[in-house]
Amino acid sequence: MGFIDWLIVILLALAAFLRERGVGKGDRVAFVLPKSVPQLRAFFACWHLGVIAVPVCEGLGNLEMQFVFADAGPALILADDSCAALALRNGGGVPVVRFDELPPPALAAAPPAAVEVAHDAVAALIYTSGSTGMPKGVMLTHKNLWVNAYWDLEVYGMDHHDRIISLLPYWHSYALIGEVLCAMMASAACVIAKDIRDFKKNLSVYQPTLMLAVPRIVETVKLGIDKQIEEKPPKVKALIDKAIYNASRIFTAGPRLDGGILRMVTHHTFYDPLVFRKFRQAFGGKIRCIVCGGAPLDLELQIFFKYMGVLVMVGYGLTETSPVISANLPECHRLGSTGKVFPWLLPENGGDYTFKDDDGNLGKHLHGQLLVKGDCVMKGYWRHTDASAKSFENGWLNTGDVGYCDADGFLFIEGRKGNMIVLVGGEKLHPEHVEDAIRTSPAISEVMVIGEKCKNVYACVNVHDDVRQKNTSADLKKLVKSEVLKATAHLAAFQKPKDILILPDFNLDDGTLTATLKVRRFKVMELFKNEIEQFLKENGEEVATKREVGIASSKVLQSLANSTPPAAKNNGSGGN
Repeated sequence: MGFIDWLIVILLALAAFLRERGVGKGDRVAFVLPKSVPQLRAFFACWHLGVIAVPVCEGLGNLEMQFVFADAGPALILADDSCAALALRNGGGVPVVRFDELPPPALAAAPPAAVEVAHDAVAALIYTSGSTGMPKGVMLTHKNLWVNAYWDLEVYGMDHHDRIISLLPYWHSYALIGEVLCAMMASAACVIAKDIRDFKKNLSVYQPTLMLAVPRIVETVKLGIDKQIEEKPPKVKALIDKAIYNASRIFTAGPRLDGGILRMVTHHTFYDPLVFRKFRQAFGGKIRCIVCGGAPLDLELQIFFKYMGVLVMVGYGLTETSPVISANLPECHRLGSTGKVFPWLLPENGGDYTFKDDDGNLGKHLHGQLLVKGDCVMKGYWRHTDASAKSFENGWLNTGDVGYCDADGFLFIEGRKGNMIVLVGGEKLHPEHVEDAIRTSPAISEVMVIGEKCKNVYACVNVHDDVRQKNTSADLKKLVKSEVLKATAHLAAFQKPKDILILPDFNLDDGTLTATLKVRRFKVMELFKNEIEQFLKENGEEVATKREVGIASSKVLQSLANSTPPAAKNNGSGGN
């Protein structure tokens, strides 16, 4: 029996088990466990029966996990040994079945026939991070997922020769499309690392051709390379510096090369084989590109990896758009952009996009909030009809992200409309742009920029443990402030933080980080209100944090009040 035959057998065995438990078309089945092969089985077994798959982040806090289970109303929860107790504690009485309790394929009942469903039937509920409140279940249909996967394959040219590696979880729509669907549709191999340690240790052994990543993974790889360089003898470090300088004279923001024949020949015949190839071996030597999404990636990181010969192609999307909206490609890219829009957004394929400026005008030539429509746009938010309605404007999905397209059609995303900081002098800035720059510092693990209604902006930072332990408090602040100034030297004067505040590490447990490791701004402001107020006073600012925290907290409380799910119903209806 071949691997595919074996996979089909165990998939049908799980489908038969679900059917025997009374799970049918339109029901929800939740599964909570670390990224693994059983999750793949769960997705396809659900879809075989017309069941809605609900992958749940195993790192959620109890309150959020209870909310997700209550909101989704699953008929059954699947879990592994590591998450069974968690599911039982937060499942609200919903039956929990461990994967190791499932009957062996050979003992399974006759496999059930595939259930036909409409293209616009909900295939999966993907719960958003909840950076401003409790998460909402994004209803992604079979058509949403299939169309986005189809264009991913067309655009990237993925086939059976490819091997994809990723650490991204399957409750992340990017991994759901890239691995669960694209890998299967292209007959490509998919490598699932056991954990981050396995990923780092065996990346070169796995020899991927494509790697799916979020900025944190890319930043971690870059820090590892920096550490290797730092440990080299002075002569070797000098050679690496020369190699990087020579590369900087050749490579452009696009696929075109420049800098003269002599520099290009020197790069390809001397520096690349002697310096950069050795670093590429850490990826296994076959990497075609790293596809990075989920959050902005600092331009300096993209440039560094391009010099090294590993293209980091930044894309952009939302869970609500299944998810990919735009992406750079090795043969068609512009560093700093998120690439050109995917074909599903073109009128000939039934979609469209535009920008809305501050005056409410629409146009592709404008600078403003990005609006999209097309086959990959979600059906709505599960059981949140009002939130669904607010997301759409005359048929357009408002992404909430501000950006523009350049003359060549490359999309640039600057930040969230709701995160924009306005200084007392009238200057406006998106904090994400400043934060991306600061995160390039090897001393800083996380950062949140503040400054609403202040004279200047400031950075609240987390520092790596080894850096903290090697320095006194005074020396640490001096070092970190120097790092921030260095990392933001290229920014406009009003974008450069005047001072830094070192805070305890943001984390999942206290809610300062979301499940996708994004900073919850309101939660940081709430938990560290006193420290932030004192810090701003010492810098001569009129403290507005109390008012801001009050507004943020009241919004979240209102969100929770409005989001309380109805009693779980096992009828498959919901949303709008």
